[in-house]
Amino acid sequence: MSQAPFRPDNSPPQAPVPPMAQPGPGLPPLKDVLRPILRPPPGRASAAVRRSLRAAFWLGLALVLLAGVVLPTLAPQWMPFVASTAPSAEMKENAYPPGTRLRDCRDEGCPWLVVVPAREFMMGSAEGEEGHQSDESPQHRVRISEPFAVMEAEVTREAFARFVDETGYKTGEGCFVWSGVVWSGKDSKWDAKGSWRYPGFAQEPDHPVVCVDWSDARAFAAWLSKRTGQTYRLLTEAEWEYAARVGSTSRYSFGDKGDELCRHANVGDRSFKKAIPDWKYEIADCDDGHVHTASVKTYQPNAFGLYDLHGNAREWVQDCWHDSYQGAPEDGSKPWEANCSDDRRVLRGGGWDDLPDIARSAFRDRNSPDDRDFDTGFRLARTLTSSSFTPLPPEQRPSK
Repeated sequence: MSQAPFRPDNSPPQAPVPPMAQPGPGLPPLKDVLRPILRPPPGRASAAVRRSLRAAFWLGLALVLLAGVVLPTLAPQWMPFVASTAPSAEMKENAYPPGTRLRDCRDEGCPWLVVVPAREFMMGSAEGEEGHQSDESPQHRVRISEPFAVMEAEVTREAFARFVDETGYKTGEGCFVWSGVVWSGKDSKWDAKGSWRYPGFAQEPDHPVVCVDWSDARAFAAWLSKRTGQTYRLLTEAEWEYAARVGSTSRYSFGDKGDELCRHANVGDRSFKKAIPDWKYEIADCDDGHVHTASVKTYQPNAFGLYDLHGNAREWVQDCWHDSYQGAPEDGSKPWEANCSDDRRVLRGGGWDDLPDIARSAFRDRNSPDDRDFDTGFRLARTLTSSSFTPLPPEQRPSK
């Protein structure tokens, strides 16, 4: 005879406990769901389902290809693009390593940029350098405290035209246009109708824009900043020379020989002399193949991957003009805007008509910010980070 289960107390017998419910089968495997759809049994309804699924599959694949391959290739401006709006101070230092090539939108309205590192360099020229000018002294060490991105090439006519068309911006009246008259009197003349659209010679859309003044360059930078959500600006004078030198201390980024300029820059050369036989000034003893401006990126870039810093168009920078580097700031990431005498602004780099000495990395020039010349354009920098500046040791500072 079976015995009742042992109970440690005298409580009355309990009803038997039903067995624990077993877990259900859960979701069927995916293959069991897809098999009857992809390989249904014979029947009119199943065939109709299969046809519908096939049509949906091919339609979905076509949409994926259209959005991911066709549109970015044929019409990049139609694709959504979200530019970063994070304040530059919040960006990580290594967000864009040196050498990074970037663009802030997918269409041609945004320029290609190259990131250059924060570093020290020797600014100016030694008195013994061929072509040395007194305003390039004293040669002194400058620290670029913030990495920055700089346009690979100068702003083109096409890019400037896009800016004008989108904003309705109007440049000032007139320009010094090229007249082809050699310096028996002048090599240019003021033309009230001259402008960036016609500086006295024909240009293509990919040539650097010229006949623009300092304010025009600043207005373009403001438009591009608004368009991208980033901070675009003119380079400081120190940033410009740093970008042009790429660590070199020679006359040019590639060395000292002016007859090698034509592989790297568009300057006054044999083509220029041939077109203007009466030209009586020094030319580069080589042939760059152009009399006036050339398409940007025609010549070899420097080691940073930047084009046309020694020629094609002179470039506006942010700084005020000073007759020497006495008292120049140690931090080259900040423009030198103290004591703007006569409201003059600095120009750097050589133009398509300039002598080899003017194409040097150290050469400086200035002009009134409202002047427009047939050989003057600009390029921009883009701010990446904000970092604290550590003063240079006293022995590295320029003498006062």
